[in-house]
Amino acid sequence: MQSCYSKETLYRIGHESFDKLNRLSSVLLEEGYWETPQSVLHRNIEDMLILYVQAVCVSLSLSCKLQLEESIKYILTITKKDMLGIEGDDVSHLKSSVKEAVGRMINSPPILIQLCNLYDREKKECMGADFLDALFNILLSLTDLCQARNRESASYLMSFYKKVNVFYDSNNTCIYHMSEREVFRKINSEEFGSAFLFLKTSQRMTREDKLTDGRINSGDTHIADRKKEIGTAKENSQEISCEADFIAEEDKLKELLAELDGLIGLEQVKEEINSLINLIKVKKIREEYGMPAMNISYHMVYTGNPGTGKTTVARLVAAIYKELGILSKGNLVETDRSGLVAGYVGQTALKVKEVVEEALGGVLFIDEAYSLAGDNLPGDFGKEAIDALVKLMEDNRDNLVVIVAGYHEEMKSFLKSNTGLISRFNRFIEFPDYTVKELTDILISMAEKTGLTMEDEALTSIRSFLEDMDRIKIKEFGNARGIRNIYEKILINQANRLAACDKPTKEQVSVICREDIYKLN
Repeated sequence: MQSCYSKETLYRIGHESFDKLNRLSSVLLEEGYWETPQSVLHRNIEDMLILYVQAVCVSLSLSCKLQLEESIKYILTITKKDMLGIEGDDVSHLKSSVKEAVGRMINSPPILIQLCNLYDREKKECMGADFLDALFNILLSLTDLCQARNRESASYLMSFYKKVNVFYDSNNTCIYHMSEREVFRKINSEEFGSAFLFLKTSQRMTREDKLTDGRINSGDTHIADRKKEIGTAKENSQEISCEADFIAEEDKLKELLAELDGLIGLEQVKEEINSLINLIKVKKIREEYGMPAMNISYHMVYTGNPGTGKTTVARLVAAIYKELGILSKGNLVETDRSGLVAGYVGQTALKVKEVVEEALGGVLFIDEAYSLAGDNLPGDFGKEAIDALVKLMEDNRDNLVVIVAGYHEEMKSFLKSNTGLISRFNRFIEFPDYTVKELTDILISMAEKTGLTMEDEALTSIRSFLEDMDRIKIKEFGNARGIRNIYEKILINQANRLAACDKPTKEQVSVICREDIYKLN
């Protein structure tokens, strides 16, 4: 399985996961759980953590035949100290003394996991889950770095989990635990960044809070240094506790932006959306520096003819807003006048409320929104819907984005129908009609997604058909929707042609010919 993360990102995951293990170890030290082990092992807890992580990583590398040069570089980079004596070794093999040390460490009871489990039982906490989660993310990032996410590495990791699980009570009172099912999911997931579910501050008190609540022995120089380090980091505790989530979010955001950029045409639309994203990013940076807040409206007006990609872009914007922290869910709820307006006095406001509640945490997309602003005739409850919508937008301004769409001139009239609309919708994005080339490219893309190719003569016929349409027909055609309709007719024509063959070959089934381009009107 090819990793979906860059090399830089995998190193970041390793660094941040090891830092998490360091912080957990500091809690054990501060709470006195390391006193007895230290008197027996004559090692400080930091060295023991480094030794254990290095041993597990080397064991994984040797057992699964990972690239030793890459593995050693990764191990020494994230732990910053060579406890095993592997630095400078011949990268083609490790000394027998190192292998023996690794074997002893791997086959010994994992003292740090045992202490985490003891801590959890006594404090009713979930340190063991945190420890294993961070450790597995180190192992998985090493596996991905060496491009070795396969059955062999998965088998090793499951075997390792079962071995340490003997010392980890996953049935304690903590509701968060690394069950075998969760480990299996992490190992076999293409994106393991989302598995950092134990680091969220919203779920429970973080270990950093424990380190800074006044119970640290300031006479211990090491602990005092850790207190200072963690105390400084606590000023941005959300960043500390969600470091790995940020990695996953950054990668997801890149995917969404790539999907937006991959849409055919819509260059001006893409530019507008990217400018808004950059503005949001700068706004967040300003907030981090304590600068005055920027007042940004996230609501938008999309104008243009049907089939120009408004709903598709709105769905992407909803997901992008979630990754930027603007929305909590990133879902899209699509509606129109019929979904908002009822037939009796008082029912419309309730109907609007129901739709808005469904869209909370995401984007409410109202197509042909101008139809709500009629001529205020008796029995027309469009104005009631608009009034209710404006109030609900204000009540839920921190977790709801509304995008209204329709024809350009009609949308101007719609916004003038209520002063509350004008003040909330100040960002207009125009969706132009697709050109003949863009429509043809969309058709080719549809064909490719279903494993079909189009002969040059067939494409020439399509272009001629599109170029021959006048302005009225173009508007009625429906842009991308019209192309979808054409493609469906082409598939029907192809099926009728192939039905005359006794047994068409794969090549015949995979090609759209000129004969399939007829009766498209």
